[in-house]
Amino acid sequence: MPSLPFFPSIKPKEKLILCLWMVFCFLVLSYKLGEVPPYHADENFYVESSLNMVESGDYITPVYHEKKRFAKPILYYWMVVSSYEIFGISLSSARLPSVLFGVLSIGLVFLLGCRLFDSRVGLFSAFILPSIYLHFQISRWSTTDMALSFCVLLALYFFVLLFQTNFQKNIYTYFFYLSLGLGFMVKGPPAILIPGLTACGFLIATKRKSWFADLRVGQGLIILLIIIVPWFAAMLGMHGEEFKNHIVGNEIKSRLVHDTPFSFYYVGVLFRYQLPWSLFFLFAALKQFGFLGFSNEKGIEFRERLKNLGQNINRHIKLLFKEGNEPVLLCYIWILVCLVLFTLLRVEHSRYMLPSCAAVAILTARLFAGIEKNPEESGEFGFKLSTVITFVLLLIFSLLTGVGVFIVDSIPEELFLLPIFLFAGALFLAFSNRSGIPLVFSIALTLALTMASLSGDVLPYVSRYPMKKFASHINQNQIKGSIAIYKLGSHRARLGILTGRMVVTLHSPEEMKEFLKTNQKVYLVVKESDWKKYFSKIDLEIIKKDQVGVKTKIKSNEITGLFDRGKLRKILSSTETLYFMSNK
Repeated sequence: MPSLPFFPSIKPKEKLILCLWMVFCFLVLSYKLGEVPPYHADENFYVESSLNMVESGDYITPVYHEKKRFAKPILYYWMVVSSYEIFGISLSSARLPSVLFGVLSIGLVFLLGCRLFDSRVGLFSAFILPSIYLHFQISRWSTTDMALSFCVLLALYFFVLLFQTNFQKNIYTYFFYLSLGLGFMVKGPPAILIPGLTACGFLIATKRKSWFADLRVGQGLIILLIIIVPWFAAMLGMHGEEFKNHIVGNEIKSRLVHDTPFSFYYVGVLFRYQLPWSLFFLFAALKQFGFLGFSNEKGIEFRERLKNLGQNINRHIKLLFKEGNEPVLLCYIWILVCLVLFTLLRVEHSRYMLPSCAAVAILTARLFAGIEKNPEESGEFGFKLSTVITFVLLLIFSLLTGVGVFIVDSIPEELFLLPIFLFAGALFLAFSNRSGIPLVFSIALTLALTMASLSGDVLPYVSRYPMKKFASHINQNQIKGSIAIYKLGSHRARLGILTGRMVVTLHSPEEMKEFLKTNQKVYLVVKESDWKKYFSKIDLEIIKKDQVGVKTKIKSNEITGLFDRGKLRKILSSTETLYFMSNK
């Protein structure tokens, strides 16, 4: 790794570009933030629990659906509460902390890329990270994941500073453990495990025998205890056995002991949720580990070819552990820790791979920076193939979204932007200089604008979820009564996220009748067909009506009919009426 100090080597132009890019990314990530469909149920936990804190004045114990929620530590709830207090209570306010951490991660990955390699890699990393789907999407959710990812990135940044000073500056050690502690108070053990295992694995791999002493583990534990213990001690004192049983049962036993089989789910996540950058990353990884670029003369038997390949792989792996290759080694260990850790836990959530996105961005940026220095490398088959596939993907999605715009009538003007962004990106990619900033920036800009248009304009329009209309009525009239949904699956979480109120699901007519047996005013969301079938004799007032999309099954002999624009439009616009009702 380069020695300190070296930041004067960063050009003023690069600093300006970074600042402008971060401002742009903040605008893009916060674009129509409250309009993003709330299709991730976990948002409900933080939106509702934080609103309960504001209304009750109890900022110590999270409460969700009138039950204490100990699943996550307190820090992220406080972030959402602070946003509520500053910007007012809304879904946009609840999501704003994730946006801020998503933007701050851009600046931090730039600094880390500079420390590990050079300013060019840092700049390219800053372009790539926010245009990775996983990073972009989770930056627009009110969940703990983006804050956790930032803390992991921050901890590893301070570890790199500590390593580059040969572990002589205690201040970096303290900041390293401070980052671990804050991350733990956001989401628990992963905040310590990911950077901790990465740092220890790296020091062991580089044969640093005094790594335990270098990391000052004793002092670090004291810092962690100072940060972590107060809230946990308060919870134990206030809630006793209830809190202890939850931590031991739900948070430890249930996560470590279960029957979920092992799978390579996270390998797939690493690839598909980071497209198209993962194409270039895959090429860089194959080249790094000796799968590509080795001499393979004609006339050699297949067995001999395999032997040559094995020798080349073995040689490249050994080179990775040589002095001077530490930055690359650290990034691969970082990714490997995330893959192995969550594979062993066998809990399959794509967002768990978010902390690895920064490492993928840095390694991919290193590939582009190397090609910028040696343009002839852009002619390698793997790199050309990755570029061509990216171009084809952009072109295909441009055509598909263009056809979608053509089929649907009376759409808002902003929906026309999506195919334009994709087509412009494909053209720019086709005619730009295929190395350095022109290529990286054209892909990053296209992806950022596309994802903003998709999540802020397209999905709110095509995803018919009347919960938005019903939630607006609930919020404007400050409705406090109990709210229930009859069946309707994920719509319960959507209504809960949009209102911050407890919303329960009723699964049978008996549960519905029991819910309505009250002298208080209660509210119900139900399909028109269900209401007419089961509850039409019950005296209920219809407050609001809206439409929900209906999934239409298409028989094999009807597929050719989809080429008829009128039939296709009818299928896409199939809806069913929903009622928002009250018993009084």
